[in-house]
Amino acid sequence: MDRLVAAYGPDVDELCRACVAHFPDVQGAGVAVMTGTAQQVRYASDAVSERVEQLQLLLGEGPCRDAFDMGTPVLADDLQAAAWRERWPAFAGAALQAGARAVFALPLRAGTLGVGVLDLYRDSPGVLAGQDLADALDFAAAVTDLLLAEALPDGDSSDDYDAGTGSYLAQRAVVHQATGMISVQLEVGLEEAFARLRAHAFAAERELDAVAADVVARRLRFDELDGDPALGAGDRDGAR
Repeated sequence: MDRLVAAYGPDVDELCRACVAHFPDVQGAGVAVMTGTAQQVRYASDAVSERVEQLQLLLGEGPCRDAFDMGTPVLADDLQAAAWRERWPAFAGAALQAGARAVFALPLRAGTLGVGVLDLYRDSPGVLAGQDLADALDFAAAVTDLLLAEALPDGDSSDDYDAGTGSYLAQRAVVHQATGMISVQLEVGLEEAFARLRAHAFAAERELDAVAADVVARRLRFDELDGDPALGAGDRDGAR
């Protein structure tokens, strides 16, 4: 782990690119920063990884969510297998359509504190085991260290953070603010408000951050949507 940070730190993106390059059969990687029910994409190496991360965020299911909740790796070696389709009925099919056949979710943890998840994907079925799994866990530990360093006010990577590598924190704040506003508009709890926000973004095929920004800017009100916000999202001009 220390050698990885020394070789590729303090930049999370560079470390993730090195991780993908290390595994010949892995096509991409994504990092989700998570706190409880909140989740934000920190890094995605390509369009498929970005979609895999967004699907898990919008649908509320998938290996990333399970790995974070359980604190252990979740290694889906073939998303076409019945066991994974039954476990994630919405995510599995959507991820396959996006181009991911296997997804390996590695929790990012500092002691008992869950920081997020590192997801690796393959475009063909296959396992992550033995030395490859050990190496992947080393990369996950190194990513955790760099994410924690970014969060420190006086951390070594503060310059990079100010320059934009920490922008995911600002994006997450917008999502949280939008969730609170939806909670007030619909007179529901925060969990339901966040679920409505995710469902709206998924139905409208938009990024969660973009929908949240519309809510915060008051271009979109969930109490003014026709019918159920989770179902009618794509029919409103303000949601485009």
